[in-house]
Amino acid sequence: MTNEDLQSKTIRFLRFPLIVGVVLIHSRFNSMIINGVDLMTERSFPIYTIVSRLFSDILPRIAVPLFFFISGFLFFYKVTCFTRQTYFQKLKKRARTILVPYIFWNLLVILLFFLSQTFLPGLISGKSKLICDYDVSDWLWAFWNINKNIIVLPIDANFGTDPICFQLWFIRDLMVVILFSPLVYWGVKKLRQYVVFILGILWLLGCSSGVVGFSITAFFFFSVGAYLSIHGKNFVVVMKPFLPVSTILYFVIAVVELCFRGETWCTYIHGIGILIGIVLVITLSSHFLENRKWHINSFLSDSSFFIYAYHAMPLVFVFKFFFKQVQPHTDGMALALYLLCPAITILIGLFLYYLLKRHLPTFTSIITGGRVAN
Repeated sequence: MTNEDLQSKTIRFLRFPLIVGVVLIHSRFNSMIINGVDLMTERSFPIYTIVSRLFSDILPRIAVPLFFFISGFLFFYKVTCFTRQTYFQKLKKRARTILVPYIFWNLLVILLFFLSQTFLPGLISGKSKLICDYDVSDWLWAFWNINKNIIVLPIDANFGTDPICFQLWFIRDLMVVILFSPLVYWGVKKLRQYVVFILGILWLLGCSSGVVGFSITAFFFFSVGAYLSIHGKNFVVVMKPFLPVSTILYFVIAVVELCFRGETWCTYIHGIGILIGIVLVITLSSHFLENRKWHINSFLSDSSFFIYAYHAMPLVFVFKFFFKQVQPHTDGMALALYLLCPAITILIGLFLYYLLKRHLPTFTSIITGGRVAN
């Protein structure tokens, strides 16, 4: 296996585990509002709190930054000269691979909200505006920020700034970075690692552009991937020597985060943990792939975008359905729901993807941005 093959296989292998991480991020419930009532009020689940904090707030938080990193690397992969023609070719391709799915999945969520509000009002929080009352402004904002803001205060930059299909904020921010890709190319080509370092400091300090869609996280990690790609570096080869030290450091950081989460200084530890975690995940995956201990499951890898785009609203409904039926009052019950609901959601998604891929392959290819293998 050549280093280039190993790099390609590492990217392909990581897609599904990272998507599972994204689902777990969205699986932690501190409240469960049904018909305007929070069923979690005055209940304490200490074991669930610790486990969910580890598997939703710490370990999987590397997923989104790593996706930005991979996107930046692949966007400039083997690009020797970023001309105007290259730029527009890239935009044309990304319109098919991310813009079309972005529009489709937001429209689908609008439809699902309408059906839920009409036929299943008992599972709705009651806080959202009814789809049947939407005006033109509401429809347009649903594709950018459901709370109808373009400019937000830095302190609120990560709160309430999502499209109606909320997990697609990643795609929205990625599209913004891609529009500014000539600037990214010039920066990492001319200023090299210095521009990446500056963006990294801004990200680590929690700085915000204050504009919805202009994410420091997106620009930083996309630029890291772009830097390695533009300068012809194989990121698996670059990171491979750091496997032992990243393993030790990440374990220590995860424990510190778990024990001291909530402390102001711990936000910086969290950022450092993400950086080290990315190195660990890449080096660990490439190590076991190279030694043929781990193997790529093509079906799971191909299904990753579908699971990502599909999972959020079904996950909420699965949680609310089981929560309403069980109404957990012990740590064990809460923990069981935390583990069971995302697993059910992913399995349903894989089954739906299998059916769509088998019976409607062209449609499935369109809604996943062409990510369906023949």
